Amino acid sequence: MKPARVDWRHKGFPIDRAVSARRIASRGWNVLAGDLQLPVMVLRESALEHNLSTVHGWCKANEFSIAPHGKTTMSPEIVARQFVHGSWAITAATASQARIFRRFGAPRVLIASEVVEPTSLRWIATQLQDPKFEVLSLVDSPEAVIAMDAVLAPLLRRGRRMRVLLELGVPDGRTGCRNDAQVDASIAALSHASSLQLAGIEAFEGVLGDDEDGISEVQRLLKWIVRTAQRLDADSRFVGAGEIILTAGGSAFPDRVATALSQGWTSSMPRRIVLRSGCYVTHDHGLYERATPFGRRLPTAPLQPALEVLGAVISRPEPGLALVNFGKRDVAYDIEMPVALGVRRRNGTVVKPVDRLTVTDLNDQHGFVKMVAGATLEVGDVLIAGISHPCTAFDKWRAIPVVDDDYLVTSVVTTYF
Repeated sequence: MKPARVDWRHKGFPIDRAVSARRIASRGWNVLAGDLQLPVMVLRESALEHNLSTVHGWCKANEFSIAPHGKTTMSPEIVARQFVHGSWAITAATASQARIFRRFGAPRVLIASEVVEPTSLRWIATQLQDPKFEVLSLVDSPEAVIAMDAVLAPLLRRGRRMRVLLELGVPDGRTGCRNDAQVDASIAALSHASSLQLAGIEAFEGVLGDDEDGISEVQRLLKWIVRTAQRLDADSRFVGAGEIILTAGGSAFPDRVATALSQGWTSSMPRRIVLRSGCYVTHDHGLYERATPFGRRLPTAPLQPALEVLGAVISRPEPGLALVNFGKRDVAYDIEMPVALGVRRRNGTVVKPVDRLTVTDLNDQHGFVKMVAGATLEVGDVLIAGISHPCTAFDKWRAIPVVDDDYLVTSVVTTYF
């Protein structure tokens, strides 16, 4: 892809003519000095690099592969850094996302879903003609297998097959076989598909809770993955795949996934354990701060929240209430409200951390901040806030300034949602 350019179409950047993202650093902008328009979401470089080094380093040390879920960021700059740090693939949720990652330059894309519509399958067939690129997807039923093979078989060169993973699911969950009978029916259909090659087993345990019952369900699902893979391997169902891929793992249970899938049996060919965490790359101040095993169950450094949103205090209409100019169009709110981290006063003084300030509600472009016990905010102050759930923060910004620890803008990442 060509280097990204930032101009008047990208909120927060006070420019008219396009500037190359590579030249942003030469502007000398500092967010706390008021050089960008508010609201603005920033990405802290030190936290981003720390999280990449921590998670990818742990995977490498334990001989696990990682295919980060790219839907979290949809950013070519971040995806490129994930490959530099050793990603085996990038995970997509849809064929459209896979197409975007292909344009980003990703050498391998794992579509963690069933692809059955002809337009997407025809695109996959054209991409599989390139020996330097691979796309994989999932199957969970004979119907999915038949739909895929009907489109792919006439288009792929003789002997060329698409590697697919059999998906296992849980009752009332998302996609995936619910029992061994559905597994066997899908495998029988695969045996008649000339364009598909069974290469492994996939599941997503993130739909299960993190309480005691949820963790027990996670363990049962992971054991079923291993038991199914062992049974299919004994029946020679993976012949021709070159390796057996076992993959699961959102950002909450990567350690449990890696441990469970590494155990089991002496397989007939090499096994590849693939984790698919996505939100680790920026972490957060809410959902994933509570859920992550890094620095807790795992003896690594803790992950660091990398995303912050800054908004101007624009009104103090009544005691105990301040209005800031970020809202639902700017910050994640599907899990919980943003978390107040600091304040830059009108005189330039920065106060961190802060308490007694709570974001209680959001409109499209307004944030409601409750102040208690003597806390103060004045019109013209800037509220610095953390977010919960990166997936629903990135999609609100087409270009995000990357800042150092002094909030000096050093580069930009772009997004393609």
